[in-house]
Amino acid sequence: MDMSAFIAELEARFDEARSRDLEELANELTDAERASVTLSARLAGAEGVVNLALRGGRVVTGVILDSTRTWVLVRGGRDDSLIMLSAVVGAWPLGRSVAREAFVRGGVGVGHVLRELSARGVGVVIESDAGDHRGIIDAVFSDHVDVALSGQALSYDGRDEQRGVSVSLAFAGLRRLRVLGQRWSPDY
Repeated sequence: MDMSAFIAELEARFDEARSRDLEELANELTDAERASVTLSARLAGAEGVVNLALRGGRVVTGVILDSTRTWVLVRGGRDDSLIMLSAVVGAWPLGRSVAREAFVRGGVGVGHVLRELSARGVGVVIESDAGDHRGIIDAVFSDHVDVALSGQALSYDGRDEQRGVSVSLAFAGLRRLRVLGQRWSPDY
């Protein structure tokens, strides 16, 4: 028996087994890491123009300016949109960049944002599962918002043509919030 050939064969089998084990471990670690990555972390790490498909079929395209665990702020060509993360059903392209979960801000909740817009009397367009509504935020409650309609219809159904009527919209049904005639912040 040639001992050097025997030892070489054992070393080759050992190296092959170790290589397979390392590859399996790397695959398991990759799967475990991916299983812990949230959509908010991927959106926070996104670069360039992103498309967000919302419940109801609308697609919003733009650059992500800010992202929290509950909403994402997107600058499109004409306006900025505060989009509820719960309304996002698809996003592309996200690439491989991911913000560390620990760095994804909790941020202020949508209720706080709505209260501030109400206090300032800012005109808004709120897209929700109940339709699109244009007006001034009248009051913000724990789980819903009242919008005093402006009387200017946004869509073919004319539901916003009733000036002076307030509609109550549940936070759970909100998809997108836009301010009229201005950007969210010039700082972005």
